Amino acid sequence: MSYLVTLILTLAVLAITLWVFVRIGTPVYRIERSNVITLLQMVVDGTASESDWDVFIGMPIQYDSELEAVRQRCAELTEEEYTGGTGLLFTEQGMTEIAEILDSLVAG
Repeated sequence: MSYLVTLILTLAVLAITLWVFVRIGTPVYRIERSNVITLLQMVVDGTASESDWDVFIGMPIQYDSELEAVRQRCAELTEEEYTGGTGLLFTEQGMTEIAEILDSLVAG
């Protein structure tokens, strides 16, 4: 009899757990305009890490075409002007272009 109660309680806990996971869904990471502005400002200031930059350029932004265009341009700059390491992540030309992208995002 106690085995039956244990089995029913176990199944109930599993059912509730599955229901909660289905209701919550998959976590979604959304990059907002303010996040991009903050990151680009950190790059210009020399405080952004390589990891910050890699996460930004490595994750497509499907819900905002303007931010996706910025991300793609930044990915191109990574191929052309990226230096990595500590301090400034880009060459002088790259930093100039990042600053221009930042200015257009802040203005728009």
